[in-house]
Amino acid sequence: MLRIDIQAARQSATLRCAGRIVLGVESEILRCMVETRNESCLLLDLSKVDTIDAAGLGLLVELYCRALSRNGMLRITKASPCVRRTIALVNLQSVLGIEAEQGDWRRSEAESPCGRSMTA
Repeated sequence: MLRIDIQAARQSATLRCAGRIVLGVESEILRCMVETRNESCLLLDLSKVDTIDAAGLGLLVELYCRALSRNGMLRITKASPCVRRTIALVNLQSVLGIEAEQGDWRRSEAESPCGRSMTA
């Protein structure tokens, strides 16, 4: 399940996500929460997201492109090691503006906090 806490300011909002961003209810919850926000700058704090699949990655790209088309900004902050590693595996870190922290996503699968439980 996905839990989202919102901290809003005048022109920006931070959506703190915890749980999974996967195909189904979780992705739709995130999509609806982002689409209903009126702030020009949205920050997605993914530090407590433990699983993301291909649908979740596609949703992040979709939300990012939608924000750009509306002259807004969507930025991913504090991505968990599993999220950073998954994004790096499909080479989306430069598209989504995520800077990989050396050592986190480049570790071998045996050392990775994600192990082989990644869904893609």
